[in-house]
Amino acid sequence: MVFREAHSDDMVDCARVFLRSATDLARRHGGAAPTLRIPDMSSSLAHLQRTDPKGFHVAVRNGRVAAFASTILRGKTHFLSMFWALPSVQSKGVGRRLLTRAFERPHPPASAVRCVFASLDSRAQALYLKFGMHPRGMFYLLKGPPKRSPRPERTVELVPLGEAGRTSRELLTVAARFDRIFRAARRDDDIRYVMSLPGARFFLVRARGTTVGYAIVTEKGRVGPACVMDPRYSAGLAWAIKEAARRMGAENIVIVVPGVNSGALEVFLGAGLKMEFFGAWMSAEPIGAFESYLLAGGMLL
Repeated sequence: MVFREAHSDDMVDCARVFLRSATDLARRHGGAAPTLRIPDMSSSLAHLQRTDPKGFHVAVRNGRVAAFASTILRGKTHFLSMFWALPSVQSKGVGRRLLTRAFERPHPPASAVRCVFASLDSRAQALYLKFGMHPRGMFYLLKGPPKRSPRPERTVELVPLGEAGRTSRELLTVAARFDRIFRAARRDDDIRYVMSLPGARFFLVRARGTTVGYAIVTEKGRVGPACVMDPRYSAGLAWAIKEAARRMGAENIVIVVPGVNSGALEVFLGAGLKMEFFGAWMSAEPIGAFESYLLAGGMLL
C-alpha cells in the first residue's frame, strides 16, 4: 500500500471508492445507497483537492486508489470532509495512517479544532475518538419535494442578491459577515464553489427590514449554506427556502440540518421530507453555532 498526497487525476478513483464504500455502509446499516453520479462527485472532490491539497491523501493499491481522506482548514476549523475506504482494506490500519497524514500534513495552527460529520459506524467512531473528536450532536440529511405547507408564525423574506451563478465582492462580504459567527471562519472559496453550481441563487435573509442572514439555493434543490441570527426565525427561514426552491422549479430539495435546529427540522419534516442519512457531529472542542444554521453540505460543513 502506497500513501501519498492526492493528485487532481485521482478524483474519479476517489469518487468510485466513495460510492462503493457508502453503498456498503448503507447495506450494513439499513440505509439508502447514494445516488450521486461519479462526474458530480469528482467535481466536488476536485474542489477539496484544489483548496486544500496538503489535506487530501490517498492509499494506493496496485495502482488504484483504495482509500482516501480529505481535511479542509477554514480559520481554526479543521474539518474532516471525506474519509472512505474500500471494504477490502477496512480494519487493517489504513484509515489511521490516512487520517494522521490528512490532519498533520497541512501543518494547522495549534488553535485548530478537529471536527467531522461522522457516520455511526462503530469502527469509524472509535477512530475519531482516538483522534480527539467527541460527539457534540447530530446532523440529518433530508430530501423530498418542496410541497406547500403552513407558514410559520415568524417569517423572513428572501431577497435575491446578484445574478444566478455569479459571485461578487458584495456577496462574499455578506457571507463572510455571518460565516464568522456560525462557522468561526470566512470561506470565500467554498461560497464561490457553491455559487458555481447550476442555477445557484444567493439570497439575503431579511426580517423587520434588517438583513439577518443569507441562504444559497440551486435550481436542482441543493440548499445551503443558510443561516439566520435569531433562532426564533429558523422555522421561517426553512419555510422560505422551501418555497423559493419550489418557485425555482426544483423537483426535490436536499439539505443537511443540525439536530439543534429544531425549527428547521419541524418545517422540513412537516412538509414531508424524508431522512436519507444521519450522523454525529464530532469535534475536539465546541466550535460553530448550529441552532439556526443549515450546512453547505456534508463535505463543506
